[in-house]
Amino acid sequence: MSFRIETPRLLVRPWETADRPAFERFVSDTDMMRYINGGRAWDAERIDAWLARQVRNLAAHRCCMGAVALKQTGEVIGVGGIQPLEQAKVFEIGWWTWKDHWNRGFATEMALGFVRYAFAILKLPCVVAEVDPPNRASIRVAEKLGMRCEGIRNAHELAERNPDIEVVYYVLEAAPNTHP
Repeated sequence: MSFRIETPRLLVRPWETADRPAFERFVSDTDMMRYINGGRAWDAERIDAWLARQVRNLAAHRCCMGAVALKQTGEVIGVGGIQPLEQAKVFEIGWWTWKDHWNRGFATEMALGFVRYAFAILKLPCVVAEVDPPNRASIRVAEKLGMRCEGIRNAHELAERNPDIEVVYYVLEAAPNTHP
């Protein structure tokens, strides 16, 4: 089975070679990276490592942080999906939308798709989200999903690859009737 999540306006899929320029544009833009990396751009080595991790996650877990494309045009407008937080032994949902597409509801739309996929296809008992505390837009998305805020956590304690920063930690458990 391939990782593919469709919403009314979006398609989330694994990264393709032709998508790299779009991803490089995201991770080199200070506005886009404000809540991801403190506004600092990623170098080629970090981009390569991140993309390689998505391939490994897809093979091992049937999910990844994929390319988010507009269904109507195919344009890659974001990053999003599901990935393991190895140290916490849970799966995280995450969403980034290119700044030209902010305030159009794309983050909430894709996140709802991730929740459905996580519970219906992957049969996960819960998903979590890590949000940089000043990122009000992502906090609103987590709240719209019905996620429960469990306070501030250290991101590095959740996954070794994460920086030693504080994040707001949200949890959403599968409804009891989600699993047979």
